[in-house]
Amino acid sequence: MQRTRRPPFGRQHVDPVAIALRLGAAVHWPGAAGVPDRSWRLIAQTRDFDAWLIAWPGGTAAELHDHGGSRGALHVINGSLVETIPWREEGGEVTLARREVHSGVTLAFGAGHVHDVRNEAVVHALSLHVYSPPLASMTYYDRFGDRLMPRENGWVPSMEQASFTESPPVLRLGAP
Repeated sequence: MQRTRRPPFGRQHVDPVAIALRLGAAVHWPGAAGVPDRSWRLIAQTRDFDAWLIAWPGGTAAELHDHGGSRGALHVINGSLVETIPWREEGGEVTLARREVHSGVTLAFGAGHVHDVRNEAVVHALSLHVYSPPLASMTYYDRFGDRLMPRENGWVPSMEQASFTESPPVLRLGAP
């Protein structure tokens, strides 16, 4: 009898998009539309991935940043967001490519992906972000002409830094 070899603990292949689609259909954050500032909640965490809900009041943004060594997925649950990505043109000029991400759309990105995400609408947006391996750091960048320069102050996620409101997110089990 041949045994199936499993990857070492904590090294399973995880698809952030598949997780985002499954969780996105089951998660709900009562009161998210009433938060005054961009707020986030850690809703799932394993050795292989973590998932964060982010509430985006109109006009809020996460400036140019990466997600360290994590691959990820961004799934818009309600509203719409705009992602901009630094892009080097053939002449060497750095521009920002812009795309709108509407409710129900999921974007995948690899480790090292640098982007800006914002809610340009008046209506609140809610999104789910899944990272694999779990998010360990973020580096923010400033754009100087044709260069991106990392800021000295990065971000290391922790429960203490998560924004809490009176109504925590909940997973709905079964039909929505």
